[in-house]
Amino acid sequence: MSYQEERLTVRGTSIQLLSGGSGEPLLYLHSAGGEVSWLPFFEQLARHYRVYVPAHPGFGQSEGLDKIDGMEDLVFHYTDLMDELELAQPYVVGLSLGAWLAAELAVRYSQRVRKLALVSAVGLRMPGHPIADIFAANPAETRRLLFADPDSSLAKTFIPEDPSPEVLSNVLKARAATARVGWNPYLCNPKLRERLYRVQVPTLIVWGEADRLVPRAHGDAYRDGIAGSQLVSIPDCGHALPFEKPQETVAALIQFFEP
Repeated sequence: MSYQEERLTVRGTSIQLLSGGSGEPLLYLHSAGGEVSWLPFFEQLARHYRVYVPAHPGFGQSEGLDKIDGMEDLVFHYTDLMDELELAQPYVVGLSLGAWLAAELAVRYSQRVRKLALVSAVGLRMPGHPIADIFAANPAETRRLLFADPDSSLAKTFIPEDPSPEVLSNVLKARAATARVGWNPYLCNPKLRERLYRVQVPTLIVWGEADRLVPRAHGDAYRDGIAGSQLVSIPDCGHALPFEKPQETVAALIQFFEP
């Protein structure tokens, strides 16, 4: 299935945007890995929805990181982006950092979201259940944190042991942009958990049973904090569900989104 890549100007900021498919709109908010390329996961989603994959400011080819000092700035950026795209009430899917962003968006603007899916979400402070330090991890450690089978060819393709200068540059750029919103406190908003009651939209939490980056307790807390939400576990899968188990992840999303 074909897709298009374009530059979108959002209140003076140039943003990289991929889009493809047809049907009801679905906005995907990417992780700290900055997965703004047309992955098999997006290809499968695009058979059912019109999929929009923007790069956050400072990731990929998007500009505007100088305007972002925290997660709240990203929330406002995305409400402006949704206005620019005329997305009145899309399905919203977020992965990891993007799931945290999606939760913060729904806490403030539930009326802007049709249904919400939080995949391997960070964002909560959970004493006794710390998120592993992704900033200090080398390639082998990163594969172990993200994939159920860190020695698989898939894991080594996404996170090579000896990355090219271009790949390394993109990794460092993504880490710098992530640090802008998630360095201190580390990948969380200490107030978010007590605000989850404000999410007034059907919500699905998706978790990999072999997630070594974010403990399952975080998924349980999201489920318990968002009224009426449900949590689905995917076996033999780590933190990077859309990469490692795209078909199973898409199936869970479609089952939840469809009436």
